[in-house]
Amino acid sequence: MNNNKGLPAIDSHRDLHIWIIENLKMVPVPEKAYGNFFEKHCYIILHVPQSKKATQEASSDLHYWIGKEASTEAQGAASTFVQHLQEELGDRTVQHREVQGHESECFHSYFHPGVIYRKGGLASDVKHVETNMYNIQRLLHIKARKHVSATEVELSWNSFNKGDIFLLDLGMVMIQWNGSKTSISEKSRGLVLTCSIRDRERGGRAQIGIVDDGAEVTDPTHIMEAVLGCRVGNLPAAMPTKSINQLQKANVRLYHVYEKGKDLVIQELATRPLTQDLLQEEDCYILDQGGFKIYLWQGHMSNVEEKKAAFSRAVVRPWVPV
Repeated sequence: MNNNKGLPAIDSHRDLHIWIIENLKMVPVPEKAYGNFFEKHCYIILHVPQSKKATQEASSDLHYWIGKEASTEAQGAASTFVQHLQEELGDRTVQHREVQGHESECFHSYFHPGVIYRKGGLASDVKHVETNMYNIQRLLHIKARKHVSATEVELSWNSFNKGDIFLLDLGMVMIQWNGSKTSISEKSRGLVLTCSIRDRERGGRAQIGIVDDGAEVTDPTHIMEAVLGCRVGNLPAAMPTKSINQLQKANVRLYHVYEKGKDLVIQELATRPLTQDLLQEEDCYILDQGGFKIYLWQGHMSNVEEKKAAFSRAVVRPWVPV
């Protein structure tokens, strides 16, 4: 890799590489911490096929992940590094923009049994996952429907609901609380994630307890009450998963990105139906699926500066009236 651009070396024998943007630099994430993401940071994830057949036929995937509390500076740095990596890796690399809580299927496929969103992430307090980490007290909200994810939430009964799973992590004791409306498969997927945290962060030595809401009171229930206090009142239903409006998904627009003198022009070119002959190999194009997904097509004869400018516009989606 080109050190003049601040790019790290890439191990050709590994399929997955992850870097966190810290102090506007790419810092490698330890493999044992893969799947943990700090909300105040941006990350870059590179997946390179390893099998001979996959290497010959498949493209690499380059993801740019944005935490919900990431600064504008961190986002800008990540965007720049992604562009430099794209230039080094070549045209067979597909870029993906990922936003916390709305990641793609491709992104989630790398992380089994799930993704963990961690609070904070300032340079002074970033600490990746360490084995034998017992001095901890946190509450994780686990969603285990289509994809499994866990988010650190306030250590209070106010964070709970009937339809999800919550993990009270006390270091040597971990208690999985299952809402009364959770399914058997959700409980099972949640437990797989709980066991994974125990094995990776506690060296497999923490005890796991299970509490099913509405079931007989057990010792783990008493531990929860000692930490959270006695529960008062009824719990709310789970917040419905935000569904993308089908009309929005069908609202597909193609934008032509090209240079006109010293200016970069973004011009709406067409809506459905779209055909391949609309694309010219010397220019770039943005396909906007109602903001649900945004695709950037780069003609192989378009210049480097045009590609960079088109990508930066696609990241912030500035062509849509506010």
